[in-house]
Amino acid sequence: MKLTIPLFPLPNVVLFPKTLRPLHIFEPRYRALVSEAIRTDSLVGMVLLKDGWEEQYDKFPPIEKTGCVGRIIQSNRLSDGRYYITLLGLSSFTIEQELEPSVFRKAEVTLNETFAENPLSSVEFDRLSQSLEETLSLLDLNRELSWIRDSTLDPEALVHHWSAFLPFSPEERQFLLESPTLKSQAGRLFDLLLFKRSEYDETQQTGNSESSTIEPYL
Repeated sequence: MKLTIPLFPLPNVVLFPKTLRPLHIFEPRYRALVSEAIRTDSLVGMVLLKDGWEEQYDKFPPIEKTGCVGRIIQSNRLSDGRYYITLLGLSSFTIEQELEPSVFRKAEVTLNETFAENPLSSVEFDRLSQSLEETLSLLDLNRELSWIRDSTLDPEALVHHWSAFLPFSPEERQFLLESPTLKSQAGRLFDLLLFKRSEYDETQQTGNSESSTIEPYL
C-alpha cells in the first residue's frame, strides 16, 4: 500500500509499530506539520536523520529510507502554538520518493504489509524471551525485566516494544526497524542481545566501565 505522508525527521527517535511515542512539538515547521495532520488523517512518518545532520538541520538533511508511520491519537495545543502529541506506531515503510518540500517534508511511501506473514514459533519466542531476561538481569535493568515478565502483549507487539524501549542506540533501533519480517526482527534483536552480553563480559574483564555505556532511549 502506498501513501503520501508528512515526514518528521529526528536524530534520536525511532518509532516502532504497536508502540506509543509522546512528542513535544515546538519548531514552527513541525507545528505546521502537526496542524495539517490533525486536520486530515492524523498520520505522521517518523524517520531517523543520518550522521552529519547537524550542519543541514534547518534545511533538509539526509534521512534513512525506512521509517514508521504513526497516528496522532492524542494532542494538546498550547497557547503559544506548541503541541504535545502521542503517536501510535502503525507500520514500517520505505520512502519511494520525496516530494518538493514546502514548509515541511513529504514523501510517497510504501508500507510493509508482509511484516507479520512469517510469525515466530513458540520455541523461537521462548528462546528470545530467555535471552532477553538473562541480558537484562546481567545489566541490572530490573524495572525493564519486571515489565517484561508481567506483560500480556502478543509476540509481535512485544518484539516491537523490546526493540523500542530496551537500551539500544538509535542506529541499533534503525537496524531493527529495517527488518522485513517479524522473524527477522526477532533474530536481529537476539543478536543484539548477545552482543550486549559479550560487551558486558569484556568490560568486566578489562575493568573499563565506559565501554559498556549504552545510549538511553530519548
